[in-house]
Amino acid sequence: MKTSNLLCAIALLACSAIARADSPKLEAKTEEDRKTIAALESLKVSLNFTDAKLAEVVDFFREITNVNIVMSKGVKDGGDDHTVTLKVDDLKAIDALSLVATMVELSYKVEDGVLMIVTKDEVKKDTYLELYDVRDLIFHLRDFKAPEISLSTAGASGDGALGITTTSEEDTSGSLDDPAVLVDLIKNHTCGTSWSDNPKASCEIQNGILVVVQTKEGHEQISSLVEKLRQYK
Repeated sequence: MKTSNLLCAIALLACSAIARADSPKLEAKTEEDRKTIAALESLKVSLNFTDAKLAEVVDFFREITNVNIVMSKGVKDGGDDHTVTLKVDDLKAIDALSLVATMVELSYKVEDGVLMIVTKDEVKKDTYLELYDVRDLIFHLRDFKAPEISLSTAGASGDGALGITTTSEEDTSGSLDDPAVLVDLIKNHTCGTSWSDNPKASCEIQNGILVVVQTKEGHEQISSLVEKLRQYK
């Protein structure tokens, strides 16, 4: 192999690695998802596009991979602004897809076996369900202060035997036994305005389990807050 060809191959591999690093990790939730991802991981493709419309590139991928590929409304609204110029040989379909997505500043995901080409804003709004066991935060035993013992004049009103008076007081400081308090705490300190702006976002507690529908970034913030609450409960 000539030096120039070798350098081109190295550059291509480097670009592919960068694209994959910036692209989302495809997660299989169903058997259809697994089949789609396996096809993209196993099949190798060659591309040769010059100022091609994204729709044409998607059609090519759909035909050569036999994978159902669709573009979201957000991508379609971009119209002809998305064009691709790319030439690669014998590259994994998933790597080629990552290169294309990086070039046009888009992203992708798999849902029900369908490969969705989406905008980055749509990815940010993409939500999923996560469960957090917070029973230790809302059902933990409350502390009771030790009884205070004092001596008083025998026979005084309220005195116990031998004139000894005992008092005790429940310590309720820091208690999160009301689930609504924890939910409000989470909504006020995580995810910004997405709780109101994103209609899919939700947060509630059921039997000590925090049930949250949020974005990936939102779940990371919630998980961090829950752990901090455990440290200082």
